[in-house]
Amino acid sequence: MATIDDFKAGVTACLRSWSAFRTAVENGWGGGTNPSFSKAEELRNSILQIMNGQKCPIPNFDVYDLSDNLAIYMEEEFSVTLEDKSEEQVAATIFQIYEQCYNGDASLARSLVTQAEQAIATTSQFPTHVQKTEHDEDDDDEDMVDSATGQAVAPINVSLDLDMAAYASAPLFGEPKAAKTPANEKPLRQLGEAAPVAAPVEMDDDGFAPVKPKGRRR
Repeated sequence: MATIDDFKAGVTACLRSWSAFRTAVENGWGGGTNPSFSKAEELRNSILQIMNGQKCPIPNFDVYDLSDNLAIYMEEEFSVTLEDKSEEQVAATIFQIYEQCYNGDASLARSLVTQAEQAIATTSQFPTHVQKTEHDEDDDDEDMVDSATGQAVAPINVSLDLDMAAYASAPLFGEPKAAKTPANEKPLRQLGEAAPVAAPVEMDDDGFAPVKPKGRRR
């Protein structure tokens, strides 16, 4: 018997396996004030809000609508134009999962979850780096992401009994990396924190600040 959690997990696995989407998220493409990890979650949530398991077929929404929405979202939020038409395959797979789960069959959803995690585990044995493209505003080479080391994305562990609810509720691409503060740079003063007090300057009897003598030139 399939549940809505099976469908959510299937969508999660499908999106995690979509290489164009994954690369855009890992590399923070698109810029703006909204981090790429948040954009990924918003896309998944928008799909699940429309495809909520209440009706099948869904009124005024079909596989072509989903495909168009995916392509538009990738272009507007990540500055990626999908020339490989991969959004069409992703949309078709998601609709197939939805229809099967609605009819009580969770086999495809569970299979996709297993395949997605196996693919991530295999990739982790052969790390690959993705170079940023012209879509990025930051050209810092140190931000190249190793998609398999877990620094940006860690695989979600799935137990043998496939806890689909836990898989579906986990972050789509793991937790984003915390920004590092350079060793020679002090952390920013927090809101409400008092400004540091400058050390008082010693004055001589005439009211002048003494000047430290410089070393002799040789």
